[in-house]
Amino acid sequence: MRFIISLLFIFTLIFNIAISHIGIDVSSGTDVSGFECFKGKKYSRAIIRCYESIGAIDTNCRPSIENAKKAGIETIDVYLFPCYSCGNPEGQVSATSHYLKDHLKDLDFLWLDIEGPGQYWSSSESDNKKFIQGLLDASKTAGFKNVGIYTSESQWPGIVGSWDGGKDYPIWYANYDGAENFDDFRGFNGWTKPHMKQYAGNINECGFGIDKNYWE
Repeated sequence: MRFIISLLFIFTLIFNIAISHIGIDVSSGTDVSGFECFKGKKYSRAIIRCYESIGAIDTNCRPSIENAKKAGIETIDVYLFPCYSCGNPEGQVSATSHYLKDHLKDLDFLWLDIEGPGQYWSSSESDNKKFIQGLLDASKTAGFKNVGIYTSESQWPGIVGSWDGGKDYPIWYANYDGAENFDDFRGFNGWTKPHMKQYAGNINECGFGIDKNYWE
């Protein structure tokens, strides 16, 4: 019996290692050699900023996507950091989709970056909900394969209160505990299971500033 239990433990450990992954997200232009360096360090996913909180396309996005492809990065996502004060959430999603029209087929996820209560958002929870709903509704028909939300327990409630309008979308959350696992995750606002975790931030690696991410 002990032998069987030991075998099961070893199998589970190997299985978990086999299906776990690490990746990076970047907010600056990244060249081919940079992505090759990341690939050599076993990062298999790149999440690239494509829309900035100032209300403009990040023009480093398309070249970075192309460079990640050339370097052989397996999974490429983009994220949109919305500009609440600019208004027109649908237009921000549309602008991002239009900019990426020739690259949509290469992308796995569009992530909506919802953070910064009191800094990037209104003091009105209802106005914030309406804006985020506009982003979500527009994303459904913008041509992206998958849409998710980047936020955290420390961020989302401060923006929209107890609203659970994002619960049907995969969540990518941040907790800089350095752990490549989901053991720290606590459900909030309808989310019960995470899709991805940003476990380390503001790291300089391969000559670029990155955040590190884990998913299963």
